[in-house]
Amino acid sequence: MSGKRTPQQSREGHRERLRQRFEKNGLSGFNNYEVVEVLLTLARTRGDCKESAKSAIRKFGTVRGVLDASPQDLRK
Repeated sequence: MSGKRTPQQSREGHRERLRQRFEKNGLSGFNNYEVVEVLLTLARTRGDCKESAKSAIRKFGTVRGVLDASPQDLRK
């Protein structure tokens, strides 16, 4: 077995791995989109938050930009 994971296997348990990383190291070593992703997983109990997090960082530039954005801008 090559050790490569399918996209489905990569998604399975992603939230748990993200949570474990956060509990072990805090936000140290997280990419900006991963910080936003952690926050989104607290608000959304299901579903993939990674693409939404990456999109928010692209749109607002930084974690601070995402946090400072209005609810209306975040929904766009």
